[in-house]
Amino acid sequence: MTDVIEEYAARKAEAAAKAVEAKMTDVIEEYAAKKAEAVAKEATEKAQARNIELAKELLSEGESIERTVRLSKLSEAEVRELASKLSA
Repeated sequence: MTDVIEEYAARKAEAAAKAVEAKMTDVIEEYAAKKAEAVAKEATEKAQARNIELAKELLSEGESIERTVRLSKLSEAEVRELASKLSA
């Protein structure tokens, strides 16, 4: 009888350990996904800021809107807005 109880307890403990492991795996994967998303967002924001600075420099040196759009990777609307702010 004791062997049956010990075997039952061992199975229950193993099942509980597997459940905890599965939960921890889920938590770690969720954290990794959020961290990757945050890093990607930060990289995008930095690239956008660099593109804006480049466009400002190009415009201040007299480059055309079209060339500034091509080189800065900004939209024409964004470059025109920067140009209007720089000339104001």
